[in-house]
Order: sequence, then C-alpha cells, then structure tokens
Amino acid sequence: MTGTQGSPEAVGLDPAIYNSFVADLELVGIEFLKVHGERVVVGVAAHTRFDLTATYQRDDRVIYYRYEATSHFVDDNNVVLGNVMASIQVVVRSKMTPSESCIEQFGATSGSLMAHPYLREAIASTAQRLDFLGVLLPMMKQHLAEPDEI
Repeated sequence: MTGTQGSPEAVGLDPAIYNSFVADLELVGIEFLKVHGERVVVGVAAHTRFDLTATYQRDDRVIYYRYEATSHFVDDNNVVLGNVMASIQVVVRSKMTPSESCIEQFGATSGSLMAHPYLREAIASTAQRLDFLGVLLPMMKQHLAEPDEI
C-alpha cells in the first residue's frame, strides 16, 4: 500500500489540536475480524492483485478503524485462481470528542501502520495454505506531502 499522507497542516488540521488528540488516545486493541481464503481454479498464479480499504465507526469516544486487504491470484490468461481476504480492527479510545478530520488523519497514518503487519501476515499465511507461495502484501510507504502536492 502506498500512501501520501501529509502533516496535519497539509491536510488542514490545526497541529496543536491533532497532537492533543493523538496524545490522549488509548489503544484498546487490535482484533482479527475475518480471514478467508479460497482456491477456485487449479493453476499457477502469475501475479497477485491487491485491494485495500479502510473505514471507521465511532461510538461516543471509542473509534473502530476497520482495514481490509484482499488478494486476487491471477494466471497469465487473467483468470482468477483464488482469493484471500483479511479484516483487522484497530480500536482506540479518546477522552476528548475528536473532529472527523482528526479521526480520518489518524486512521490514514498511525492506524493503518498498526493494522498493516496483521494484514500482511494473515494474507501471506492463508495464501501459503492454499499453495499460492511467496505472497506478501506490499510494504506501506508514507511520506509528507510536498508543497506542490497540497
């Protein structure tokens, strides 16, 4: 997963407010929600496509970030041989009532970095059990936005 998340200022957040929000957070847990794998056709995968999604829900001061990765194993004729999907939930609690901007910034940066190793391991081990060898969710790369990207 490659992302360009800027500093809080780059995405229109007051750095003092965002830093207060992050300093106040308590990590409640990181949970597996779902792991599923299926081989649908016999064959050798030539490449793997990945789909990644992130959503969140909030319940008063508890925020539930859900990260989902799906890998599609495809042969040389673009036939999907199988799929592996994993969902991870990162749960945090805040004493303050955060803005949507703070919630989204944290989810796109720190939250996704917390979930990524769990998604990576679940995808790799489930794919291996289905005989799709050497599958790894790409490493996440984040950098601060350059002035021309803002």
